Amino acid sequence: MRMTRKLAAMAGGVVLTGGLLAGSAGAVSAAEVAPQAASDCPSGWFCVWSGKNYTGRMQKVAGTNADLTKYPVFQSFKSWYNHGKSCDFKWYAKKNHKGSSGVVPRGYKTTDSASHYIKSNKWVNCG
Repeated sequence: MRMTRKLAAMAGGVVLTGGLLAGSAGAVSAAEVAPQAASDCPSGWFCVWSGKNYTGRMQKVAGTNADLTKYPVFQSFKSWYNHGKSCDFKWYAKKNHKGSSGVVPRGYKTTDSASHYIKSNKWVNCG
């Protein structure tokens, strides 16, 4: 199953990206100004946008997070980009790294019209 379909299958009216700080060792933040390109995602971060084509509110995460549900954009997003420096981004459908999961390879970015969400994450395949 293609990664985008897997994320789409998880859609429940909400998707990935929000803004603020996330638990664990992971930092999370949200851009108040609507970014216009995937290149607005800083190096070393996984970013999501509330709108198609990297528009709307941006949320980013740099570390491992057991609970991303506090961040609205991560609960409803349409664009994402893994701008990690050396790791792939592993997302989970439930808090505490449980439920369905998938891996977004380093450098991968996409946008679509479906809403997606993630509840927790880890960085994997680092090297």
